Amino acid sequence: MIALGAVSYGFVGILYAGLGVLLLTSWHGQRIGTRLIAACAVSAAWGLGLAAHIYGLPIPNVVVFLLEVLRGGAWIAFLVVVMSAIGAGRAIRYAATLLWLTVLIGGMAAWFTGWTVSPEAGVPAFVIWGGLSIALVGLVLVEQIYRNTPQESRWTINALVIGLGGLFSYDLFLYSQGLLFGVLDSASWLARGAVNLLFVPLLAIAARRNAEWELRIFVSRQVVFYSTSLIAVGIYLLLMSFGGYLIVLYGGTWGELARIVFFVGAAVVLVTMLFSSSLRARLRVFLSKHFFQNKYDYREEWLRLITTLSGADQASTRQVVVKAMSQIVDGRGGLLWALDDVGQTYELAASQDSSNDAPSISADSEIVRFMLRDGWLIDLEEYQHNQSLYGDLALPEWLDGVDDAWLIVPLMFQNEMLGLVLLTRPGPRPTLNYEDRDLLKTVGNHLAVHLAQEKSDQLLAESQQFEAYNRLSAFLMHDLNNLIAQQSLIIKNAEKHKRNPEFVDDAMQTIANSVERMNRVMNRFKRGVPDRHVRKTPLKFIVSAAVDRCAEYEPSPTIKLECSDVEIEVDSEQITMVLAHLIKNAQDATSSDGRVAVRTARNGQSVEIEISDSGSGMSQRFIRDHLFRPFDSTKGSQGMGIGAYQAREFTRKMGGDIQVDSVVAEGTTVTLTLPVSV
Repeated sequence: MIALGAVSYGFVGILYAGLGVLLLTSWHGQRIGTRLIAACAVSAAWGLGLAAHIYGLPIPNVVVFLLEVLRGGAWIAFLVVVMSAIGAGRAIRYAATLLWLTVLIGGMAAWFTGWTVSPEAGVPAFVIWGGLSIALVGLVLVEQIYRNTPQESRWTINALVIGLGGLFSYDLFLYSQGLLFGVLDSASWLARGAVNLLFVPLLAIAARRNAEWELRIFVSRQVVFYSTSLIAVGIYLLLMSFGGYLIVLYGGTWGELARIVFFVGAAVVLVTMLFSSSLRARLRVFLSKHFFQNKYDYREEWLRLITTLSGADQASTRQVVVKAMSQIVDGRGGLLWALDDVGQTYELAASQDSSNDAPSISADSEIVRFMLRDGWLIDLEEYQHNQSLYGDLALPEWLDGVDDAWLIVPLMFQNEMLGLVLLTRPGPRPTLNYEDRDLLKTVGNHLAVHLAQEKSDQLLAESQQFEAYNRLSAFLMHDLNNLIAQQSLIIKNAEKHKRNPEFVDDAMQTIANSVERMNRVMNRFKRGVPDRHVRKTPLKFIVSAAVDRCAEYEPSPTIKLECSDVEIEVDSEQITMVLAHLIKNAQDATSSDGRVAVRTARNGQSVEIEISDSGSGMSQRFIRDHLFRPFDSTKGSQGMGIGAYQAREFTRKMGGDIQVDSVVAEGTTVTLTLPVSV
């Protein structure tokens, strides 16, 4: 008995300490919160101190007396602050504070007379009268708080009244017996710890319900669920033990056999209940209704939703949408319809744990118009019992063929319904309230964002494929444009020089080069990779060839080679085309009496090819925002807008770079830097 009493006092001390820590982490500096935390701390010390005293540790009697009085006084101080907050009983508050302080001071003075609080020995009348007085004052304060709390707000202090009222009532019972018999009853004293265990949860609930105390306690639903389940299992085992005891006591010769059968049956029932999903669901609903302000732990729901969505790969996004929606209401599964690319039909896109085959839904169907208009989800069971809630909505006939069809939830994104989910009914059929509907609609909107993102990703991938195709086509057109320009020049001069053997030789050479270049371009398209002919080539040959290609245009370019012996490792045809394009651009921007000059120079391990003109020039903003942007041309229909972009990309692939310096109305200088071959 003594060991059980010590354990119960120690356990209640630990519970008070845990509650105090929980309150301290939620404390925002309010006076009521301060008093409540202090009362929990003193009660924790009281429980642990009495546990040590009962167990037989050398705890002085005066310490036990101090713990008793300070514990009662701490709760009285807390109740005084609560009364002050509701503006009640000013005189009573002062009298209560004075009384417990008087008991404390008088008891310390009486300590020198040698009294004891041990339940096995006689107790001085002062101790009993003091404990009795503190209990009576505590009950008066609890009654005054309840009486002065408005009727509509009493639910917030019910737990407090029951908890502290029970605490002081038991103390009143204990000390009343002591006053009547002149000694404290040892059984009542030892049972006091176990009795106080019942009051700690009530005090925690009171702190949770009273937001003005600024103690926002958060207890996870998972903790409450598993702790409640553990307590329920413990109570069940105790009842079964008691039942087994009765069977052995009154079962006669069959008692032992009946006891074995009884315990095996009880174990089977317990295991069945533990593995029952419907029982667990009902327990969760009960705890949500009676212990929490909100039905759902939104933090837990949000984390579960994010975990589910983050586990999806590209191929299973739509499948995960059904799973994420179904797990909100513990459903078995469902079906997902997603809007097609043209926005005319909702196609069946995914299903989970469902063998139902459902048709497509027209975007103009009545059920779609209803959800777009009202934004409601459709509870099919509610629809059957109270169809007037849904106006003139007529559901499609094929829904009758879907097994256990329960809820239809729209997936809304920017006033557009990207899909809808049909959830199948779980085992226990919960009744939906506004919180269920709000959560389902909110999750539906979030899942619609994922469907929209999936659609955007698909469109982006297609766009990138078309962009790659268009870019290759543009490069081909650019090369063709250059070749056409060369062929046009031949035709332009043919009538005048067609009988000149040198002109004919040059024309044939130009045509041959054009055919070779076009063959290379076509081979590159067929192979899907660039057909590069990289080799060491003297720089003077490359620059001279580029200048020669543009020599027929005005103003005729001049050339100055300051490093004629330098070789670079490049595709000579490609770099010649790039230089010819830059020279031609300079000629197009310069009047016929202007200047276009090409110069080469060595700079360490690099060579610089400089193309300068005295043309119209460009602004820094144009160079920054437009010059190297593909398909952005200033030549109208005559240009493709990729020449400068192609020149920069080719130069960078060769390990070099390109720089443009220009002044409007003064001219432009383009400098290519390429590494020297070693």
